[in-house]
Amino acid sequence: MNMTSTAAHTLSLLVGTVLTPDHSPDISGVTIRGGRIVSLIPKRGLQRDAVLAGTTIIDLGEDATLMPGFIDVHTHGGWGERYVDGPDSASLILRRRAESGCTGLLMTVGNYGRATGSDTQSDGEPSWLTDMASWLPGLGDLTGKPTGGARALGMHIEGPWLNWDAWVAWGARGASGRNAILPVWDHFARMQELSSGSIRLVSAAPEFPGALEFISRLAGTGVVVSVGHTTAPPELVREAVDAGARHATHTFNGMQPLHHRTPGAVGALLTDDRVICELIADGAHVHPLMQQVLWRAKGTNRVALVTDATRWGGFAPGRYEDAATGRSFEVRDDLGCWSETGNLAGSGSPADRNIAVLTSAGGVPLADAARMASTVPAGQLGLADRKGLIAPGFDADLCVLAPVQGARLGGALQDGIGSDLRCILTVVDGEVVYHRAER
Repeated sequence: MNMTSTAAHTLSLLVGTVLTPDHSPDISGVTIRGGRIVSLIPKRGLQRDAVLAGTTIIDLGEDATLMPGFIDVHTHGGWGERYVDGPDSASLILRRRAESGCTGLLMTVGNYGRATGSDTQSDGEPSWLTDMASWLPGLGDLTGKPTGGARALGMHIEGPWLNWDAWVAWGARGASGRNAILPVWDHFARMQELSSGSIRLVSAAPEFPGALEFISRLAGTGVVVSVGHTTAPPELVREAVDAGARHATHTFNGMQPLHHRTPGAVGALLTDDRVICELIADGAHVHPLMQQVLWRAKGTNRVALVTDATRWGGFAPGRYEDAATGRSFEVRDDLGCWSETGNLAGSGSPADRNIAVLTSAGGVPLADAARMASTVPAGQLGLADRKGLIAPGFDADLCVLAPVQGARLGGALQDGIGSDLRCILTVVDGEVVYHRAER
């Protein structure tokens, strides 16, 4: 990892194409100083010469594309580590996420055990909350801090308020073995206190008693509420949106498949403009044709690309044992992560490969993918005034994609135009935190 500081000088990045995220044919790069974008660099002319004068120049070539850095609101870990393993593990994950163009993310955490809502400690606190209390403060302290890689923008709580058997209801093999934990406001309030207010997104199934009121109270505090891991019918999903839900957790996955007579949760989510839909574009979780269906139904500005990356992200295809749960998982060539019962359980595919899948097999233009990977999630987190765009005054959170020799989509996907695009440089808060040595 090649680190370049811009704290005391001005850095200029030159590329062949700039996506702001709109395609900007008259722009060839940006200048950065003090963690912010200072100016855009014209393609040619005296103004270009003036902008470049006295700056440190990194010329990445005509085949390189500069775009806003990716913001991943749903990622659990990587390289054998999880955020819940502690601040050191979380920092490692954050640093390495920058290698795929991610500049900011929500640390996705939650209760993944088998404790029931009645399993309490002597002080009356549920055992699952006691467990979360052991790591929430440390992750709260990490939020917003420099890491030498991507920056943690907060936390996404995915569990315990989910219907874990949603997979089973819609064709997955084997029961989850987890009992439902009903939403209780005081439990969330305790979690938010422990995290120093770092919880920004909460996934919740709307079918449980008290869930709609819980969703309304969450939304009232400014927390983004996401519908996910649910067996709810479309009518109830619409009620959840009316109550304040504005997000969908890994759309299509963990919910009833779309059917023309029984549209399920997906039907409600695809047709409600109030909802931003997550998409795991690895090619394993959602077929490329369905990726395009989602994009055409929702539009570019209502889809947020996520990785749902597990602790096995960054590992080669193979089977791995999870000591924390006693379960084994298989990372396949398409980089989906599969449980021993044959169910998808997260992904190992990095953000830049997902962009390659979406823009080749998925048929989505690269400028639209850039907006879905950065601008949309920035807006969902209330950061649209400083992140998700390449413009003077915005945070210098940037990534550069370019063809990389030997890069391929893998699995059953056919390599095509754009499929070899991968991240070659990442800038976070004006610092070059990743620069690929060879491509």
